[in-house]
Amino acid sequence: MSKTLGKLAPLLGPVALNVLCAAPLLLWARSAPLDARFSGSFASLTSIAVLCALAGTAAFALNLVLGARLRVVEALFGGLDRMYKAHRILGQVAFTLLLGHVLFILAGRATISTGTAVNLLGPGAGWTVFAGVLAFGAMTVSILTTLFVRLGHEVFVYVQRTFGFIFLAASYHVFTTDGAKAQSVALNRYLAALATLGIAAFAYRSLFGNVLVRRRRYRVTAVNRLDESVTEIAMEPLGRPLAFMPGQFVFVGFRSLALTEELHPFELSVERQVFSIRAGEVGNQFHPFSITASPGEPTLRVTVKAIGDYTRALRRLEPGAAAVVEGPYGSFSHWNVPSGRQIWLAGGIGVTPFLSMARSLGDRSGQSIDFYYCVEHDEEAHFLDELQAIARRRDDFRVSVVARDREGFLTASRLAEEQPDLASAHVLICGPPAMIDNLRAQLTAQGVPEGQIHAEEFGFAKLGRTGSSGAPPRKRAVSLPALVGALSAAGLLIVLGLVVAAYAT
Repeated sequence: MSKTLGKLAPLLGPVALNVLCAAPLLLWARSAPLDARFSGSFASLTSIAVLCALAGTAAFALNLVLGARLRVVEALFGGLDRMYKAHRILGQVAFTLLLGHVLFILAGRATISTGTAVNLLGPGAGWTVFAGVLAFGAMTVSILTTLFVRLGHEVFVYVQRTFGFIFLAASYHVFTTDGAKAQSVALNRYLAALATLGIAAFAYRSLFGNVLVRRRRYRVTAVNRLDESVTEIAMEPLGRPLAFMPGQFVFVGFRSLALTEELHPFELSVERQVFSIRAGEVGNQFHPFSITASPGEPTLRVTVKAIGDYTRALRRLEPGAAAVVEGPYGSFSHWNVPSGRQIWLAGGIGVTPFLSMARSLGDRSGQSIDFYYCVEHDEEAHFLDELQAIARRRDDFRVSVVARDREGFLTASRLAEEQPDLASAHVLICGPPAMIDNLRAQLTAQGVPEGQIHAEEFGFAKLGRTGSSGAPPRKRAVSLPALVGALSAAGLLIVLGLVVAAYAT
């Protein structure tokens, strides 16, 4: 029974989102007879537009809640990586619904005259309507920017913060428009509650995060440059230390003179075709890093690979610099796996959560762990001496290095040959997205149940996106087909509106 509940737990979040977005549609349907609302082309198109607006507004508000990184909300999704997946999907759903609202409203007015439809888009329609036009225009720009432009982390954060201000304008439009919500007190109160929740979540995270978000203060004690791109940073707490599970990650913001010199405020960089504002400390940015320390250590350690402006600048970080830590986040931990028989698969810098797990094994018995450490070259297997020392002390922990230039990519076929009990073991994977996708597919083909495959899929964590480590590089999606798909979807909505109008007439 407990195992069944554990499997269902990550579904609570998606189910809750669906229910909360559908609730205003039910309240709208119960507020007045449907026959009158679909009595002709104008009324039908307007009603469909209202339904899109209600669900879209609810989805928009809930998306702000997901973006606030609230612990109670993260628990409903079974980890921050899953919650952020839902965040991205819900944002696209909200945009699609609000696009439908605009198109159906215009189609409805077009049944009167083309001029009537066009007039809705200008200030002459009144500030109530024009606020909605401006909000949707700003939302369109922000959505297209995040979907089709490769943004640096800092710019991505700034763009995400604009959605809160866009929602404020959208809320003004919603609550000053005379429409269906005026016919139902329950619907009006429900929308007001969701809007308040969304605005409060936005204010909590983006406006007053420095005051309201719980963070701990640390001081950097050591900066160990392991090679030309990988750096280990050790920090000591200035107060109560952070409690965490091995495998979790934190968001860290450093206050450093060296970083200030390296990251000049508002310098633009278009290196590697990535648009980035190198805002340094001006932006007060927090970046996610996997914890490499064990829970019992007095110091907090993270290991960083230089894959961008900020992570490259961290190589200049000096001992004594201040650090502000938020977290921990994530559910990727061997402590959360119900079986002691585990196979760990690390790709490159994806070794970091496993390093924390290995360091935390202690004197625990009843486990049997095979650890495959995938790298491009043998010399890139950082911390190998320490991992092998742990393996020498424990008969139930075995380490294998898989160097691509010597052995090729790690495959599930090899795992099946070397691990006869593969189908009954739990497999933990952390590395580049291509490695995770390929090995997941191969493992399921080898008979490993999907529920026994656990992967750290936190896309913008500092795990590296290219190179190394255990699978052929995944081709990046081309923007043009995606843009064509989005425009095609918009076209289908227009066609649907015209069909409804013709049928109702």
